[in-house]
Formats: sequence, C-alpha cells, structure tokens
Amino acid sequence: EVKKFAWIHGSIEAFLAENQAHYRNNHCEQLSHADKIIAISKKTRESIETVYPMFNDKIQTIYNGYDFTSLLEKSEEVAPVTLEKNSICVIGRLEELKGTDRVLEVFNKLQQELTDVHLYYIGSGEQENFLKEEVERLQLQNKVHFLGYQKNPYSILKQAKVLLSLSKQEGFSGAVVEAVTLGIPFVSTNVGGALELSNEGQFGQVIDSNQEAIDSLKNYITGEKRISEQYSEFIQQFTIEKQLQQIEELFQLSKEERS
Repeated sequence: EVKKFAWIHGSIEAFLAENQAHYRNNHCEQLSHADKIIAISKKTRESIETVYPMFNDKIQTIYNGYDFTSLLEKSEEVAPVTLEKNSICVIGRLEELKGTDRVLEVFNKLQQELTDVHLYYIGSGEQENFLKEEVERLQLQNKVHFLGYQKNPYSILKQAKVLLSLSKQEGFSGAVVEAVTLGIPFVSTNVGGALELSNEGQFGQVIDSNQEAIDSLKNYITGEKRISEQYSEFIQQFTIEKQLQQIEELFQLSKEERS
C-alpha cells in the first residue's frame, strides 16, 4: 500500500468563507486520502486544524529548509547601493497581499517622529506606480527609495537596521529568515513563520497594529532594542539538512508502518 503525504505551504483560513465551500469540500476529500498532512509553519498548522479539525492527528510540521552558507557568502559581495544609516528594508513583490501600501502608511507616521530614517523597497510589482505617486504626494522622495528587483538582496539587507514585513499571508516568510540569518531584527505581521522566528521577541517583533509596528521600528532604530546575539545558532534549525532529515524520518516511519 502506497503512503500519501500532503504538503500545505500557506495558511488556509480563507477556506472557511461561505463562498469557499466548494473548494473546502474538494480539498477535504483530497486530504482524507493522505496519511500525513505536512504544515510548513505553526500558522499553517493552526489554519489546517481550524478548517479541518477531523485531521488533527495526521498533521506534522516540517519547516522549509534554507542554504545559509550561500546566503552568507552572497551577503559579503559588494552591494549595488549603500544604505543611509537608519534604514528599514522591505523585500518582496510590491502588491496588496504583501502589504506594501501599509508599509508606506507606517513609515510616513514613523518619519514624523524620527526625522533621520529611510525606507528601501527591494522588489517590483503592480503597486509600484501607486507607491511612487504616494511618495511624491507625501513629499518623501528623499526618504523612500525604490531599488527594484535585486538578484542579491542580502548585501543590501545586511546594511539595514531592521526588516519590515506587513504581509497579509505567507507560508513561511523567507525575507524574515534571511534577516535573522544576517543578524538583522524584523518587525512583521503574524504570518507563517513569524512567531517561530521571533522566538518571543529575541530576534524580531510580531505586531498587530500600525502603532505597534511604529513603536517596534523606533526601538530597533534608536538601539533601545537589539536582536539577540544567539541568532546564528538559532537559525540552524531551518537548514535544508534539517528539513531533509525530517522528511527521511517521515518516510522511514511509513516504511516501518507498512512492514
């Protein structure tokens, strides 16, 4: 008998909406045939438990793996741009789902309180023109910078004071992993991976409101709050090796169950 594993890469609370009943039932039917359902973050796991409580005993969490050696090597390359000293970085597509418009709202309020602060968008997307127009309207051209898509964002991110992510949904936030790897703290909405990577505020802050985001950014920029020195040891639990080891254990277990 062949064992079946289902991998879920994002939060699925949206399936609870009335107009999603058809998708929810289809998905439920498929998951009922799986021996194990793999979630890639706590947030993903909680969403599966909420939508399909009947599958709780089949769910297992296996985090996405990252190649930190290559990431750290790339961060040592010469950066295409030198950031201002009090810089906030945002990495990812410029679109509504990533909350890039909310980032500008938060930054606009923050720079009224902290004058010497800069925002760098790394990425491109459908909100780009809208954001550039907003920046002009708010007269923030000297403080908000658009760097477009960057093949190697790590050499830029390494210079930042803090990473900001106000995404509405993530399976497991890659940008947040990258920041912690480079010893840069983060401020993030409660998306997949953010709570684990924050580790109770040691490596970053998970926020609910714009005001919380502003306060957390202020703390990191003024140096009132810093990332814990243990970041390099902590991040090792998210290596590709660790992910493969868990997948192998999963296959091994299902082999033993079959025999």
